[in-house]
Amino acid sequence: MALSKIDRQFWPAIVAHRGASATHPENTLSSFLAAALAGADMVELDVRLTADGVPVVLHDLDVSRTTDGSGSVHLMTLKEIKALDATGGRGPRAEIPTLQEVLEALSGRVAVDLEIKNLPGEPSFDSPRETIVLETLRLIEETRFDGIVLVSSFNWLSIERAKEQSPDLPTGLITTAAVDPWAALVYVRGNGHDLLLPQASALVAAGEAFLDAAHADGIRIGSWTVDEPEAVERLFAMGVDAIATNDPAMAVPIRDRFRARAS
Repeated sequence: MALSKIDRQFWPAIVAHRGASATHPENTLSSFLAAALAGADMVELDVRLTADGVPVVLHDLDVSRTTDGSGSVHLMTLKEIKALDATGGRGPRAEIPTLQEVLEALSGRVAVDLEIKNLPGEPSFDSPRETIVLETLRLIEETRFDGIVLVSSFNWLSIERAKEQSPDLPTGLITTAAVDPWAALVYVRGNGHDLLLPQASALVAAGEAFLDAAHADGIRIGSWTVDEPEAVERLFAMGVDAIATNDPAMAVPIRDRFRARAS
């Protein structure tokens, strides 16, 4: 669904960063379903490719931080990935989900932001081919996901490949505080993308004039990752369209207040 066709009442939106990751193991089905139950508008998740070319949901290149194993995702088969405990032994065992499993579980429940992890400097980097993007788009089509799908990345090559293959699919550029939001806005506007997602500190520094300029160009602005109620309030008051948080249960009531004011 093109972003321009999304109901205006969708905004402002709460994006559950790796699911309800403040209370559940990140990037697991339980975390995503908990976020949907908490009222999040969208679930953000990270997509990587296994050695046998299967898109799985995991943030880090190395599995050791979040699981009971070690090694690089791109050097492990799906069978090896599925043998890991995604809780790292810190709770009831959970598998690392495939992207297909996540799309099937969340279809009709909540929107999804698929962050493509194909990053320069990592040994798995394969731009400009962007196999991970092609496989992600194939699964979106094959699962017939019912709802909004956004493809985002820190890697502009990934979102350009996605937009080239699926022009109506919303795409977003994620930037760190080291990147000037104004410069990023010029890129997003000039290349037909739909969202810009600066780190929260950079967005606050850029101010409301930046948001006004983006909105005048039809660009939605999101921000990450915000876990303090006061910061969520401040960003929504500035006019930010979407906020990524690890704690959707905290942020959803704040969103509801801002929606009520706008109605």
